Amino acid sequence: MNRGARLLAAPYLAGASLAAASLASGCAGGGSETVLLATTTSVEDSGLLAHLLEAYRQDVPGVAIRPLAVGSGEALELGRRGDADLLIVHNQSAEEAFVAGGYGEARVPIMFNDFVVVGPPADPAGVTSSSAASEAMRTIAESGELFLSRGDNSGTHHRELEIWRVADVTPEGRWYQEAGQGMGPVLQMASERGAYALADRSTFYAMEPHLELAVLFEGGPRLRNVYSVIIVRGSPKEAQARTLLEWLTSPVGRRAIDGYLDDYGRPLFHSTTPDGEAVGTLPGRPPVVRTRGAPGAPERGASEVTRRPTLRERLLCRSVPPAHADARCG
Repeated sequence: MNRGARLLAAPYLAGASLAAASLASGCAGGGSETVLLATTTSVEDSGLLAHLLEAYRQDVPGVAIRPLAVGSGEALELGRRGDADLLIVHNQSAEEAFVAGGYGEARVPIMFNDFVVVGPPADPAGVTSSSAASEAMRTIAESGELFLSRGDNSGTHHRELEIWRVADVTPEGRWYQEAGQGMGPVLQMASERGAYALADRSTFYAMEPHLELAVLFEGGPRLRNVYSVIIVRGSPKEAQARTLLEWLTSPVGRRAIDGYLDDYGRPLFHSTTPDGEAVGTLPGRPPVVRTRGAPGAPERGASEVTRRPTLRERLLCRSVPPAHADARCG
């Protein structure tokens, strides 16, 4: 299907700074206790990730977390390949399939925000009078006003495509363009080009002072946005990864999530506990939503055949002096 022109967004890559900075800051300890966290760009672009990791490090100083901010789809793929120990993602159906396929220990909802339709304050498409998200998106399509899509297989991108399906709209043509970028760069591009976009409220609020955009439609169950943590099955750092999971679901972690406010005192995320599918609280463990792994699911690390270094090895090798690097760093 023609999804419209994919944008060249090289000038907008400055927002992906936390992951790069964490690579340098996490190297001093030699990487022996380093947990690779694949997380969504919205958690980074909103500033929440840096806020949470700083609080976590004060409480659990012995474990280093090295984040990599990508879309939910890419984060789940990193988990499948064994290139991450822990995931923070927001695409429920994909998360459940990941766990059911035997790649994750459990899906643990930790927080939520919501999606909003943003665009030029003058609202040339007239979406403010819409009664549902699908109607708002259909109005944009019918107006021919520019809509910028994440186009990156992220949770936000999948939710956008879901809303187009409900609206019975095929998003294609000159009015619809895919950026292939995270939430922050897409909001910057939409602001500069006077375009509409679907955004998570937290990232929008964090960037709002620097944008020429307004929230034009909000509300409704279809726009609720739940974030979950998944420990990757077979991770060699499972015990260390679990310390972050348990911290995030503890009263201290929940207060850190709820206490992250924007400049106007508005909360950007809301902590949550698992819903009716929860199996309860196990001794020493947070509540979890469990999905039994499929029979015969692949075991990580079972093959010792010659292979290319994994992402974990490539990242950790950056912190090792050449004289001490082993064959994996070749």
